[in-house]
Amino acid sequence: MTTPLKVGLIGAGGVAGLHLPAYLHHHERVVVTAVCDAAEEAAHRRAAEVTGAAVFTDFARLLAEADIDAVDICTIPDLHAPMTIAAAQAGKHVLVEKPMACSLAECQAMVAAAERAGVTLMVGQMQRYDPSYRGLRKLIQAGELGTIRAVRLDAMQNGPDGMSHAAWLLDGRRAGGGVVISVAVHKLDLMRYLLGEIARVTAVTRQAHPAFHHGAEDYACAILEFENGAIGELFATYSGFRQPWGEMFMIFGDDGAVHAVPPFGAYTGPAWVATRRRTPTLQSWWAMFNDFAPVEPEAGALPSNDPYVNEILHFAHCCAAGEEPLSSGRDNLGTMAAIFAIYESARRGEPVLTAELLAD
Repeated sequence: MTTPLKVGLIGAGGVAGLHLPAYLHHHERVVVTAVCDAAEEAAHRRAAEVTGAAVFTDFARLLAEADIDAVDICTIPDLHAPMTIAAAQAGKHVLVEKPMACSLAECQAMVAAAERAGVTLMVGQMQRYDPSYRGLRKLIQAGELGTIRAVRLDAMQNGPDGMSHAAWLLDGRRAGGGVVISVAVHKLDLMRYLLGEIARVTAVTRQAHPAFHHGAEDYACAILEFENGAIGELFATYSGFRQPWGEMFMIFGDDGAVHAVPPFGAYTGPAWVATRRRTPTLQSWWAMFNDFAPVEPEAGALPSNDPYVNEILHFAHCCAAGEEPLSSGRDNLGTMAAIFAIYESARRGEPVLTAELLAD
């Protein structure tokens, strides 16, 4: 019988709560044996949900004293790099929430530390573990959409009206930036997973709402150019007064189209597809707006419909088997390079190559 991975849960906030179902319902594979948060009361509350976990308020003490094989870092992004590097040096595997870190140099240092220590480093890009999106990737790889020509992406929220103006998400130093790194990171990473690398970006950002500070942008537009020749556009806002949905994407190929436009009032939605093979001819002019069907999830590939559960169980498997995670730290450098290329393009007022940033 396989010994479950013993994990120290770092950070007792809302994101940690999203991770809990994996630990509560899959004890045979992964178990929380310690919880750490600077706020002791919060740490005790979270530990009570995973009976038997030791409580720490100091991360260094947890690394030195806790009975753990790995850490699940759910803290503020400016802590991701130092915590990841310290955990790797202590011989612990690391699952770190998105965004990976606040600079590309920090991300590269995290990867280097994990590789030196011989431990697994995985980034919590949970949309790669969504069954619908996994099915979509299989469909694209099978060529059913033909040559991919273009994508559209939305990432929209109202931050200032939904949180305290002292929240770290509004602070560019603590969050690493604004809406692009905190929200659009999901769709940028998903498009890399589905379509391949983003080669060049041209972007404009704005800091409009006074609650955002230290360079955190609350509006952004970017043109994306993929290595495979596809083009794309990204719109992101963190202070939209209202929006009909939170995140969506569309993909256009020569032989088909895909959308994940959520129902009105929903945050995200599953992918829907129409292709020549499924709907070979237009019966009327209006038919071009119809005939989409749900993308079939990749059969048997994922253990649940919860992408967070799937993500954490994949992490446990990779730690045990010594395999490279689907959203490894090294892979995620491409996502972070696209994000920082957007920021650099907005700063310079000209296109930026992602390879240029990775080579620095």
